[in-house]
Amino acid sequence: MSKAVHGVARLVFFCVLLLSAAYIAGSCGGGQQQQSENQQVEDVSDSVPVSKHALRAAEIADSMDIKLLAAQLILSAIPGKETVLDSIHQFLTVIPVGGITLFGYNLVPDPEKNRVFVEELFNYMSGITLPPFIASDQEGGTVQRIRGDAALPAPLTYWERLQTEEGVAADTVIAAVEREAAQAGRELRRIGVTLNLAPLAEALTENNRPFLKTRAYGPCPIFITNAAAAFIRGMEEAGIASTIKHFPGNSGVDPHYHTAILNVSDAELEEKVGPFRELIRREAPAAVMVSHVIVPSWDTLPLTRSSVAVERIRDMGFTGIIMADCFSMVATGAPPEVAVVEALAAGIDMVMTWPNTIQETYKAILGALEAGILSEERVRDAAKRIIYQKLRYELME
Repeated sequence: MSKAVHGVARLVFFCVLLLSAAYIAGSCGGGQQQQSENQQVEDVSDSVPVSKHALRAAEIADSMDIKLLAAQLILSAIPGKETVLDSIHQFLTVIPVGGITLFGYNLVPDPEKNRVFVEELFNYMSGITLPPFIASDQEGGTVQRIRGDAALPAPLTYWERLQTEEGVAADTVIAAVEREAAQAGRELRRIGVTLNLAPLAEALTENNRPFLKTRAYGPCPIFITNAAAAFIRGMEEAGIASTIKHFPGNSGVDPHYHTAILNVSDAELEEKVGPFRELIRREAPAAVMVSHVIVPSWDTLPLTRSSVAVERIRDMGFTGIIMADCFSMVATGAPPEVAVVEALAAGIDMVMTWPNTIQETYKAILGALEAGILSEERVRDAAKRIIYQKLRYELME
């Protein structure tokens, strides 16, 4: 639609139609939704291997030294690219992290060189501890670390296509999301990436638009749910674990630099939470990432330092990894070594750090264990969830 009023009318009609069909009758997105329902049945029927993974994860975690398990709870960036230097080996030997996050500075234009770099990291870590997740933010558009065949369009472009192309069906757009995610996922897996810190399950609003921009799948919760579900299925096809984020949403400021407050009504919060609940029910993603935002009606602390978000996510039936956004951000409201301990004690399973803060962070976790602030049971429980997903995505036997 070229006229703004027609675009608004079409948006309202589309959202109402999808909301009434999906959340009331369970038929959102027509054939595409039926595909998701069928996939859910297939996943549930595969219960024996899931039980084996759970038992094996428990056996591994219960047999490991608590200091090694504490390191499993860390997802860290690392210095260097192309060649794994001795200093990186030393860094990872002292703190054998559960996952390594790749950023643009770790990568070169040649995908084969990136593959060799990642393979060396993975093999080295597998030799001294459990195999690590190799993670990256591959949302598409402005937030994607790996280019070339792994590149993806900005999420908002799928919604814009539905609004501007005459005669295009929602199923067609959703199918494109899944197809393109699978194509990108295959290249990610070839390089060695096994955990994608995507997709966003947040609705784009006038409030959060200054921060999210083109990172969200649009303003309609049901389109977001279906698009994010398709993204997860595409990545899953390629053997990539997905992370839905940032629960329950962001405000309009950048949490890297500002305190973030999401001051909305209970009804608006429930609308924001809707896509997360549906994605957990339909797709069983590997992880849910919690935002550093403060929700005044829930708690006065950022949600990554509060048990409120964890409780709500678990109440949705989610049994995977609950992850916190990076603790280098101003929005955490506390130094990383303090915020990380509070997060883990509150029920967060995996925390993200940078190389310049990881030593103090790891030391703080071990200190909290010694002081009884963190229990061994809490650390082992978190590690079991992480190990389970590593078994699920065949990082280890």
